[in-house]
Amino acid sequence: MSYDGAPTPAMAAGNVHRQRSGGTVDDETDRISELPDDVLLDILGRVAVAGDHHTVARTSAISRRWRSLPWPQIKNVSLDVGNFFLRSDEWIHVRRRHRFAEQHHATAGFTDALARFLAPTPPSNWVIERLSLNFILTRRDYVRRIGDLVGDAAAAGKVKNVELEIVTEMKFLSYDERRTMLGYGARFKHLMQDCAAAFRSLTKLTLQYLWFHGPAALNDVVRGCGALEFLHVNQCGFIPDGVELDDGDGGAPPCALTIDAPRSRLRMLVCNFCYIGRLELAQAPELAFVQHRAFFLEDSHPISFGCTPSLQGLSLSHGREEEDDDDVKLKIWVQPEHPKHLGAALRGLRELHLKNIHPDCDLSWATFLLEAAPLLLTLELHIFDHPCSPYWHKKGDWSENVTWQLSPEFRHHHLAKLSFHRAFHLEKDLPFARLVMELAVNLQSVTFRIKSARCDGCPTAQRKFPGLAKSRLRFTQGNEHADAFVKELKHGIPTSAEITVLFSDSD
Repeated sequence: MSYDGAPTPAMAAGNVHRQRSGGTVDDETDRISELPDDVLLDILGRVAVAGDHHTVARTSAISRRWRSLPWPQIKNVSLDVGNFFLRSDEWIHVRRRHRFAEQHHATAGFTDALARFLAPTPPSNWVIERLSLNFILTRRDYVRRIGDLVGDAAAAGKVKNVELEIVTEMKFLSYDERRTMLGYGARFKHLMQDCAAAFRSLTKLTLQYLWFHGPAALNDVVRGCGALEFLHVNQCGFIPDGVELDDGDGGAPPCALTIDAPRSRLRMLVCNFCYIGRLELAQAPELAFVQHRAFFLEDSHPISFGCTPSLQGLSLSHGREEEDDDDVKLKIWVQPEHPKHLGAALRGLRELHLKNIHPDCDLSWATFLLEAAPLLLTLELHIFDHPCSPYWHKKGDWSENVTWQLSPEFRHHHLAKLSFHRAFHLEKDLPFARLVMELAVNLQSVTFRIKSARCDGCPTAQRKFPGLAKSRLRFTQGNEHADAFVKELKHGIPTSAEITVLFSDSD
């Protein structure tokens, strides 16, 4: 049997559809069904080891001959509903045009394949270590069957760890569609109510485009899923209970997203561009890594820490709406606090990533984080690099309200790596780099990555501001400028740290 990697027809309610006018899938399969059992098992096992679980399930379902064979003992099973569409690009195509019939068809094929993997088969001691599923939050009866299959298998001990990535029927691109996203949030809550057993072995959950009434929705997930270790929410939203969305331009104020789960096993939390007032980490005793990419909201604190004693990695980034009023008064988006206030939260921090910092911002304010995180090993600073954006050209007092002063005797004994990611005017990072080199007595490396202009609008913007391109080109014309840059950086500072200047396409 050959397989070229292209998605094959899904099976709805056990029906096999024709691949081409010359014959059916049954005809193709029957030509190799005459082979001995050991050869067929070898074929099935090789496909399974390669990770092509879609083909394994499809082959065993369409032929009685293959169905009678012992099932390959696959330890890690991964099924993606996108592989059950009729064409390779159908998943993207359908999400754009809202054609739900194709999604129902693919979901039926996905569910049939899942049922085949989870069906009771010898040997009875076969256990799936990791079951990873990506499916559509479609009709309630469809997703309930998926939840029931997973819940029954987990209850029977057939599955140890469950990972779910749940997507909506439509890919939302507008805040104006929040009413529909609230509907999908209600569908997810129904799934949790209908299939509670499916969430008891859940270790990883990824959600997108779901909105909820009330701040407790996600915290209930963390509290209710005792095995949950990884939670990723992308462009989700939370608004107060009882608040109705109007039809005008006005929007409901966002709620704080609170994690208050003292008995949870949550280790990683990723929150990307969600409609929330702030992220409150009240109690998360095993939380080790947090990534928070937040929209900037005036007069709000994007993140707060309570009991997070295991926190080792923190990545903070912010974004602004392109239509922001030019008269908005800009401030730095991290406010310095005394180490005694942050020490309880950051005392175990090993990695810190700060992203989308305005290119005109003085970085010296970040030294308060060094004092608050004495065990920090890696500090990365990513400068906003899109001159095509209005945000780039806005002027603000980036030192306003910053009164932080380092203790004269302060030295950092653990910081080993310092890196800057900037597309233009690398010389702006020199003062802060020199300051850290003086403070970090065991610093091993300082890296300056000159990022590429990654979007279509940036080259046009560079032509309007020739100084931007010039600041980059000087580092490509031999090593003389880079050598002079490193010499200026190290002048008067006794350090053994390796200094590197390089171009990089990664962020």
